[in-house]
Amino acid sequence: MNTNPLSQKAQQTLEYLQKLVTTLPLFQRLTDDMTAIQEKADHFRQFQDVLILGTGGSSLGGQAITALQESASPKLHFLDNIDAHTFADVLKTVSPHKTGVIAISKSGNTAETLMQLLTCLKVWDETPLAHHFLIVSEPGQNAIREVASKFSLPTLDHPDDIGGRFSAFTVVGMLPAFIAGIDGQSLRQGALDVLANLKEATVHDSPALVGALTQFSLCQQHVNQSVLFTYCDRLQLLASWYCQLWAESVGKKNAIGLAQGTTPIRAAGATDQHSQLQLYLDGPRDKFFTVLTLAQQHSLDSAQADFFDHPALTTLHNKTMGQLMIAEQMATIDTLKANNCPVRELKLEQLTPRSLGSLMMHFILETLAMAHLLEVNPFDQPAVEQGKKLALDYLSRAGGCAKHGAEVLIEE
Repeated sequence: MNTNPLSQKAQQTLEYLQKLVTTLPLFQRLTDDMTAIQEKADHFRQFQDVLILGTGGSSLGGQAITALQESASPKLHFLDNIDAHTFADVLKTVSPHKTGVIAISKSGNTAETLMQLLTCLKVWDETPLAHHFLIVSEPGQNAIREVASKFSLPTLDHPDDIGGRFSAFTVVGMLPAFIAGIDGQSLRQGALDVLANLKEATVHDSPALVGALTQFSLCQQHVNQSVLFTYCDRLQLLASWYCQLWAESVGKKNAIGLAQGTTPIRAAGATDQHSQLQLYLDGPRDKFFTVLTLAQQHSLDSAQADFFDHPALTTLHNKTMGQLMIAEQMATIDTLKANNCPVRELKLEQLTPRSLGSLMMHFILETLAMAHLLEVNPFDQPAVEQGKKLALDYLSRAGGCAKHGAEVLIEE
């Protein structure tokens, strides 16, 4: 019998993950019928633009998935913040008569989403609202359902047993996917492929478990930042989704009150080689690196530079942009290794709905494994509730920052 404490934790964590495969609603619902979602999506595909209101887990999964959209229409606008300037700018670009609006809030009581929705209802007041709007929330009595009832707006149920940051494979992600013309069934199949492999895995050949164990071990050595370096623009929004998934699931106190977790950081290759890499190589050695690469690059004509003399140009002769991207991927990985930075490569041969679904499920499992190793509950986020309550309290007093005594940093 292996008495190594880490080996024992690894085996316990694997058994925990394998049990979740057959018990967790998140996984059980991957085979749910999506006919109702597809029908609503078909309706919204007739619009020129579609606004998708929601924040956090109600938005990031859909954004990550629809980054694969190839069709130009309808144009999806994910409005996940309450910056009035940005919101007004988007409203200026769309015609209410040619635009659908989908509001997503699991609880139905998210202040930001409710404000967005109420703002849009005023702008769309001369249109048949039931034709243009759709509400997605968990069933039961809540604020957004009251709005839906008041204006006779159609609704879809958000599963009440799946948290927002884990909801990408539910209506939250599948509805935008279908509207964007993305194969949602294939996306789910990619997730199911990963779960099928997990059922037969050992502690040595489960990628999600190995990834979590690596980061857990490094965390004990004060490596407490996790950099996701994505070498594909279409995966930048996946990185945003991952940051919420990881941060809200593992960043919290354990049962005895000790703060746990590592900080997720997004980096875009090759762009951030010119902004962040200096810090990563010469700064504090407190970071673990995941370099997400793509083998199959988009085909563009090779560059012609044989009539130049400068080596910076002649090196590019008869090379494609994709070849340069692959070279830079390899160079970053090798440079990190040469500087003794802990790094792994996650390589996609090609980016398809199925491979994206597999990648997202990998990160979900790795997050759950890390939470188990850290002995924290991955499904709650108790620390953020205080800020929500304070914001509503300040709003109810109509004071905001003015009464809070906020310092004016710049005054014209």
